[in-house]
Amino acid sequence: MTDRSFDTGPIRPPSEANSLLLQVTQGCTWNKCRFCVVYRGQGFRMLQPEHIRRNIDNMAYFRDLIYSCADSDGRVDREKLIPHLEEMNARERQCFYIIYNWVGHGARNVFLQDGNSIALKPEKLADVLFYLREKFPTVERVTTYGRASTLARYSVGQLKLLRESGLNRVHTGFESGSDQVLAMINKGLTQEQQIEAGRKTVEAGIELSVYFMPGIGGRRYSQENADETAYVVNQIQPDFVRLRTFILKLESEMYEMKRRGEFEECTDIEKLGEIRRLIAGIDASETRIVSDHIVNLIGTLSGRIGTDKEAMLAQADEVLSLPVTEQRIYQNFRRHGLVDNYLQMKTQVSPQQFEHMRQYAEGFESDEDWEDYMNEILRQYV
Repeated sequence: MTDRSFDTGPIRPPSEANSLLLQVTQGCTWNKCRFCVVYRGQGFRMLQPEHIRRNIDNMAYFRDLIYSCADSDGRVDREKLIPHLEEMNARERQCFYIIYNWVGHGARNVFLQDGNSIALKPEKLADVLFYLREKFPTVERVTTYGRASTLARYSVGQLKLLRESGLNRVHTGFESGSDQVLAMINKGLTQEQQIEAGRKTVEAGIELSVYFMPGIGGRRYSQENADETAYVVNQIQPDFVRLRTFILKLESEMYEMKRRGEFEECTDIEKLGEIRRLIAGIDASETRIVSDHIVNLIGTLSGRIGTDKEAMLAQADEVLSLPVTEQRIYQNFRRHGLVDNYLQMKTQVSPQQFEHMRQYAEGFESDEDWEDYMNEILRQYV
């Protein structure tokens, strides 16, 4: 019997939570960033075109099976699905439910995995995109991760081919625009490559989403991290700047750097200060700031620079100007996922909850103990 399972990789952006994950490569082409542990011990491999097409065929098979058990209004009769599920092996059932959930969310978006799928030669990736669009003609958006060093090697014409083949957006982890910071974290690229990659991608008509890690440079490079990233953003004017507050992972090389005294962590509040400094330094009016991850201290710190810059700065200033105890109360509510911003803490939290958090915040003997507590919570999210 034909196996109908398909491959999926380990990660995707939060904005692709409802996207179908199609693996076209495995691992990361670089895999040497000192802060990252996602692909440690795993080599990089490009999947063969026939393997990718088989994955797409199997995804389409499950989609068609689901639609065949639906009425004219699109409601799926689960009883009709039971005999089919009973014939599947465990992995096939897992894949079936991936498609079932995707169809339930509208079957609109696809995300190509893994860490640098753009490394697949543009002509080969274009063939994959054409085939994907042929099998799933109703898909509205296809996105992927792409390293700046890889994007910079391609011509605008090659990137236009990908856009014409159906690639709508590239997510790329700049992390910082500072060459000093990029070297320290062993990112394997330079500010110049970032700008070249970004400009080419934008010129090709592909939406560009770049990632900034406040705190990745530590206290030594804190201001430079924000200022140089703002410079890069202004040179490129990407569609999105997504905030990913740096969290030091215990198994990473950067944790060892901290133990050796080579890296001094920023506090949670100092990282928010970097975000504020970045936003203040950006003048690319159409670029949108996006805070779409729980690791960011303010979850609603999002908007378009041209229209929402002052409102975003005001949100940051509201928290930065609080007395330490109230900052910590807010941090605790936010880090436990109970609020997205300071206003919500004032309007959605009961007096009893507030008093409990106040007593908790005042119970720490040192600032270091408090930061350790914050980081312990945050490491659960990454």
